[in-house]
Amino acid sequence: GSSLSLALPDCLHRRCERITRPFSMAAALEVKVVLPEQGVDEKLKNFAARSEALLKEWEPRVADALGFGAHEGEVHPAAITIIFCEMEGIAYWDGKAINVATHWIASHPEDTGLVVHELVHVLQAYLNVPCWFTEGMADYIRFQLLERGEFGIRIDLDKMKPRDSYRVTGWFLAQAEAKHSGLIRKLHAAAKTGVDVEQAFVQHCMGQTMDQFWAHIAAEAPAKM
Repeated sequence: GSSLSLALPDCLHRRCERITRPFSMAAALEVKVVLPEQGVDEKLKNFAARSEALLKEWEPRVADALGFGAHEGEVHPAAITIIFCEMEGIAYWDGKAINVATHWIASHPEDTGLVVHELVHVLQAYLNVPCWFTEGMADYIRFQLLERGEFGIRIDLDKMKPRDSYRVTGWFLAQAEAKHSGLIRKLHAAAKTGVDVEQAFVQHCMGQTMDQFWAHIAAEAPAKM
């Protein structure tokens, strides 16, 4: 089947490095770290410290990538709480705090990028948007911008689809943004203003639907390998 390398040209990477706040300005983010009362080892302390630094550094970067602040009600958070605790799952944003499972940190101490994924959810606050899109946008920010295009999966263009969520959708959005600059901001704007995100994709991508653009990638894949 058709498959494709996950690497992209450096254009998106350079764009991420030129960080500005063209919309709403905000004071430096305060990060409140909540650790368990017991069982706090050096691995957890280090993860927490790196998470705090990532949140402070990447809040303006995520905002810039999304065009955050241009839409009614979008205000940079003054503070974000991150809670490390025993729980099922890995991490989630509950509307008030980012929650991270200590069991995951114990076995994946290098996976601090998950905090940036959750940070995207802090700024999204989408309503009536498909879950695959919300998660795909968050993984676009994490893996294309933070991880510099290293998605950590192999894309099977015959079996996968652009709505498969998380890394697959994130990778797809990275391909589309590389060809149609400004798409990510356009999709964020649509999600915040009640416009159908797939229709916004068509309008920005010269009339191509998501499925048509996926097919376009698949058709070009052999030449790129």
